Amino acid sequence: MKLNLDFTQSSGTIRAINGSNLGPNLSNRRNYNENDDFRALKVPLARLHDAPLFNPGMRLVDIQHIFGNWKADENNPDNYYFKQTDDYIRNIRECGTDILYRLGPSIEHSLDNYYAFPPEDYDKWIRICTNIIRHYNEGWNNGFSWKIIHWEIWNEPNAKPHQWSGADELYFELYCRAAKAIKARFPYVKIGGPALSCPEHGTAPLVYADKFLEWCKKENAPLDFYSWHCYPKDILALQKEPARMRGVLDRFGFQETELHLNEWHPACGEIYEWEGVHGYNGIEGACYAANVLSAWQDSPLDMANYYTCSSGAYGVIGHYPYRKHKNYYALLAFAKMLDYPDRVHASSPDPTVTILAGKNKAGKCAILVSAYDTGENVFEVKCPALVPGSVLTLDETLNLEPAGTGVEISEGRIVLKKQSPCALWLILP
Repeated sequence: MKLNLDFTQSSGTIRAINGSNLGPNLSNRRNYNENDDFRALKVPLARLHDAPLFNPGMRLVDIQHIFGNWKADENNPDNYYFKQTDDYIRNIRECGTDILYRLGPSIEHSLDNYYAFPPEDYDKWIRICTNIIRHYNEGWNNGFSWKIIHWEIWNEPNAKPHQWSGADELYFELYCRAAKAIKARFPYVKIGGPALSCPEHGTAPLVYADKFLEWCKKENAPLDFYSWHCYPKDILALQKEPARMRGVLDRFGFQETELHLNEWHPACGEIYEWEGVHGYNGIEGACYAANVLSAWQDSPLDMANYYTCSSGAYGVIGHYPYRKHKNYYALLAFAKMLDYPDRVHASSPDPTVTILAGKNKAGKCAILVSAYDTGENVFEVKCPALVPGSVLTLDETLNLEPAGTGVEISEGRIVLKKQSPCALWLILP
């Protein structure tokens, strides 16, 4: 397969849409310090959802962990506990990553619903949220002036009963009331939601989206970013998902609303198959991730948050022993392309094979090729402007390492040969 490349033709900028859910864990910190590995991924925005599930025993992020006694006075600073969340956010920020703070509870796969239900008093809930924002943005209650911009109201209210046990309209009311109150108090922040659960690509999720957007329009509620989630096995469906959702928002008049696909990862093999070649932590999942991040460069997407760039279940880093999975190296390869931000024209005749290329200010060039589950095994790139310093391979056996075989370099031409069903190559000057 011949891949097209022209370093003389500009295609804009390589966009840093490689966000994350969560940051380096605080639990097990003395045994596994993830900071350097996380920092290397150059994550622009970390969404804080499910933090307590990845940090057992810690009171992090969720409103019930910040304000533990619902019957207490929400105006009294003594009734708030911020310490662990302060440390968690500070650590993420020190890794060079901004924050999207999800207001609400983590998902509850438990005997009963303990927090995933409509608040008893919407006004009180909104005042608690306002005080949390004041703590991180205005220094309230021994807080900070971090000016966190993105604030998301709840998570997956259509995922019943794990995230919401009330009627749809109760969430719509909560969103609209909270969004208007928070935006009025902090006009510089961006308010968004509904973090729509979208495990299937059918009509049901769009029915919910339509109802939500109609309610926001009717109530004139701010919607600075629209967030939703996708875990499809079909890589082409995920490539097209931002355009599909852009059309939905535009139809309701939200042309200026940002698109945040803020939970995603490949459902390779079976959806909960983690390890092995076909697991989403394996080489198939790795090439899937690199493929869509490259393909989304030409989409209307503003941010994509991988679930997750931390360690533990669903993470790109494993425990016992501490090790980086294949999908970690795929995200690392994309991060390295951000050092060559001046994107140049590159294209592939097959959407399961992507090529991303860029230059830095010094004119040095880099290329990322990802071959996901294609019958083709040989890929030719003509690049007279590039004299490769190194060609790093990620496949079943190599983790962004020089390949002993499978790479042929001649003047103005590179030939890449797959040694496993899926592979990617990072070509650096």
